[in-house]
Amino acid sequence: MKPIQAFKLTASVWLVTSLTACGGGGGYGDAGVQPPTVALSSTSSVKYSESMLITLTGSRLDQTLTLTSAGCRNFVRGTTAPNVSSATTAYYTCTVAGATGSQAVTVAGGGANIASVAFTVPVPQVSMVISNGPAGAATLVITLAPDLAPLTVDNFLGYVKAGFYNGVAFHRHGRLPNLSTFVLQAGGYPAPLTSGAAFPAHKPVNAAIALEAGRGLSNLRYTLAMARTNVLDSATSEFFINTVDNLFLDTSSGGYAVFGSVTAATTTLVDAMVVAPCTLSPINFNIPLAAASPDCLPEPNLVISNALQTR
Repeated sequence: MKPIQAFKLTASVWLVTSLTACGGGGGYGDAGVQPPTVALSSTSSVKYSESMLITLTGSRLDQTLTLTSAGCRNFVRGTTAPNVSSATTAYYTCTVAGATGSQAVTVAGGGANIASVAFTVPVPQVSMVISNGPAGAATLVITLAPDLAPLTVDNFLGYVKAGFYNGVAFHRHGRLPNLSTFVLQAGGYPAPLTSGAAFPAHKPVNAAIALEAGRGLSNLRYTLAMARTNVLDSATSEFFINTVDNLFLDTSSGGYAVFGSVTAATTTLVDAMVVAPCTLSPINFNIPLAAASPDCLPEPNLVISNALQTR
């Protein structure tokens, strides 16, 4: 009889376990609710710092979904035309940021991951049309480095998108004590600028950003870095192009944050800007005439006639 009793007990335990596994613990089966599913997914064209639209097609997509990604942030579910979400189609927008290259959005719902939406973030680029009066105009292409200087890149692109740099001149043909050019600086003063005359008021700027020096980028020739005061976290809109290898700027007074570089195809434009006519103009920078580093002002002005994020 003992073996029979043992068999009955084992069978009872199996029966209870089976009932629990079938949904007795309060899962979707008990509630009569099935988890959401995603059959198809797609994204709109992708550009760093801009909005990306994600479209999910499936069933029960009116349930709560959670979207996460290293390459996109601030997910918002579409509720207004033309992207009104429903049980069969869900729309989400997010801001592309944080990383470039191959990325994915993970979609979770019903306590599990239900989809992975792949997308690729191109390394962002900005095209600047530089005019020089009778010399005409040429385009400078700048490739940015958001993976290493995200705050600085976001700040720079914010000014670009706002049209801040349009009409701004390169006001500083920076020189070392031996009078060799080491930087070309712009980002604050609207043209025209005249040697020996006071500059117009600096354009209003956004809040200063934290310094991102020492992140793996160096002030090499043709790179771009942020200008700042002696205060480390004081950079706003002004930037400079290194016209020679300025390795000392990596650490000088806390360092200067590099955030991009001029593409190889347009470095000849930088070289042309370096040799463009300029007039010694220390009065514009509050530098005494006997200063060791007499900067000069490009005349005719080198003007950013248009700056646009092109990738």
